[in-house]
Amino acid sequence: MDGAVDGAMDGRTDSSWLGARLEQLPTPALTLDQATLRGNAERMRERCRALGLRLRPHVKTHKTLEGAELATGGTRRGIVVSTLAEARFFAAGGFDDILYAFPVPAWRLAECSALAQRLQAFQLLLDSPQGLEMLLQNPLPGGKRWLVWLKLDCGNGRAGIRPTDPEALALARAIAEGSPELVTLVGVYAHCGNTYGCRDIAAIQAIARATTAAVMGFVTALRQAGIPCPQATIGSTPSCSHPVPEMSQLTEVHPGNYLFYDLQQTQLGSCRPEEVAIRVLTRVIGHYPHRGQLLVDCGWAALSLHGRDQGPPGCAAIEGHPRLRLVGLTQEHGQVAAVDGELDFEQFPVGSTLALIPYHACATAAMHPVYFVHAAGKVVELWRPVRGW
Repeated sequence: MDGAVDGAMDGRTDSSWLGARLEQLPTPALTLDQATLRGNAERMRERCRALGLRLRPHVKTHKTLEGAELATGGTRRGIVVSTLAEARFFAAGGFDDILYAFPVPAWRLAECSALAQRLQAFQLLLDSPQGLEMLLQNPLPGGKRWLVWLKLDCGNGRAGIRPTDPEALALARAIAEGSPELVTLVGVYAHCGNTYGCRDIAAIQAIARATTAAVMGFVTALRQAGIPCPQATIGSTPSCSHPVPEMSQLTEVHPGNYLFYDLQQTQLGSCRPEEVAIRVLTRVIGHYPHRGQLLVDCGWAALSLHGRDQGPPGCAAIEGHPRLRLVGLTQEHGQVAAVDGELDFEQFPVGSTLALIPYHACATAAMHPVYFVHAAGKVVELWRPVRGW
């Protein structure tokens, strides 16, 4: 069933937690610093304003109405979703101009049709003639048209048609001119997820520059061929956190993780450590001196295993304790040890709390039914994410 997960069985989503101090929360608990969230949202809006770009935030990290409200500056228009469950959730929450950034599966076309009829602007990605033919064989009723972005693969190596392929221009023409009463070409869309393989900001900016050049080169070719292409967008949090001037040629960008940021983004250089809004609170539940370890109540089910092979901190860093490492994770248990093997157990009594900075906020957030948003050490909001596909 679509909608926010019901956590009433353990009281985690109960509004009685409003006003609670962080140390009172049931652990493991996902917490978000309100001031940091607001600062991250405003900085990304300002970057886009400076370049004359529209910001179309991706909501797949947080999947919440509150997060999308913050990211859109209260307009509730112009977002990207990864699942149809998200699309329905945000549509029900009053959002419009929603782009479903996933190749449309034939078996879910009826759901897309319902959303397209319900919303003023529900948009899809296409990257194949077969996808276009599917839409043409299933026209929208009432004179509405399918709104389509052509997905380009500019080096990311996931979905999309390569802009250098001869078939790309032909597909764009077919979308734009084949049956204009049924389908409209909104623009071209590229995701530079390959920025996540970079080691520094210069490398990230090189990919952003190359992706922009590939997209705009394709748009120029379309226009020279007489094919209208109003919009051009690229995105990823690394590329949009340090945008290059060339990106001003685009019409919009679509980052997502930036609202939370995480350890991975810090390592990439996307953000400063103090700009990471997300933590997972966990409690010490046992001391094991014979192996020099603490046991905590956060396992991979509250953190994910993403990042375990990505450097010394692994799946999470332990805030304020650079000598500590999360050295083991099972489903509900975490094992903590000191880098030098000298662990002061008196400093971490059973019941004390540690704050984990997750490697990948998107994966960690997917593990939690509620996010505790806090200010001045107290919970001020409860964000309840949508789940499912």
